[in-house]
Amino acid sequence: MRVTIKDVAKLAGVAPSTVTRVIQNKSTISDETKKRVREAMVELDYHPNLNARSLVSQSSQVIALVLPIDSDVFYQNPFFPTVLRGITQIASDNDYAIQICTGQNEERRLDNLKQLIYGNRVDGLIFLYSNPNDPLVEFAIKDKFPFLILGKAASPFVSLVDNDNIKAAFDATDYFIQQNYRKIAFIGGNKELFVSQDRYEGYKEALQKAGIPLDEKLVHFSFGFMLEDNSYQMMESLPLAELDAIMTTDILVAEGVRQYLLEHQLTIPIISFDSIKPRLDIEAYIDINAVELGRESVRTILQIIKDHKEGKTVCYRQLIDHTITKL
Repeated sequence: MRVTIKDVAKLAGVAPSTVTRVIQNKSTISDETKKRVREAMVELDYHPNLNARSLVSQSSQVIALVLPIDSDVFYQNPFFPTVLRGITQIASDNDYAIQICTGQNEERRLDNLKQLIYGNRVDGLIFLYSNPNDPLVEFAIKDKFPFLILGKAASPFVSLVDNDNIKAAFDATDYFIQQNYRKIAFIGGNKELFVSQDRYEGYKEALQKAGIPLDEKLVHFSFGFMLEDNSYQMMESLPLAELDAIMTTDILVAEGVRQYLLEHQLTIPIISFDSIKPRLDIEAYIDINAVELGRESVRTILQIIKDHKEGKTVCYRQLIDHTITKL
């Protein structure tokens, strides 16, 4: 026989209406009562009807993750599985499910996003990338739908969760400068991405502060999304005999650089950015704390959803700290 709310209420010693409010995570219920009811739900293996719950609360209890236009990046770049760990942890704690929003091209992606919003299938959006002039972001802004960007936003009025990538790249470059290195190459990801632009800015600021002239022959950006292949090819253009060190903006970029050095039996220290300890043999990495980026993105979107229901508009700009780890 299927377990009902009445069964849970009886075991927890509360009214059925109290069980309903616990399922809806109402703040009017004490933590002690919530704990007792949830323990009863687990003991009885009770699973609430989310469709019925949505009708009552006018909430889907779903957050959509909007993927980059090339969704292969999501599955290949270790940043995304790591940030997803943080997202699912906090989503689960708040009884939210995750929906993926993607598409074969920009038009299809926008159509899929509209279906999610107009069909009341999601309560909010987290964009897992940041591009200037993004039509999906512009649609969410126009529709006044709750969303945030995991990354940098072009508009100062868009909520975001991010690292301070300028400061992180400054620190990465300064790490080598403190070792008296002056010829430091910069190998970046796709130049169209805000993260690549900001990390390049931090690199330049560190050189300027140290009185080291910017040598544009030492600067290269990848194109497209095959970062390791592009960075391998770009090594051919660098004056390798002059180099003291190399900074890359992404571990996939670093893989191509490292592979080139190995094949040519060259030893040049590399620093890169990653969300976990890289398996790659490099000098050091900037830990961008991707798990916490994911956690904070869900905490923030839930607050934005709450604000939206209350008719409030607040812009949140949350920055997650980074650390340098020598390998």
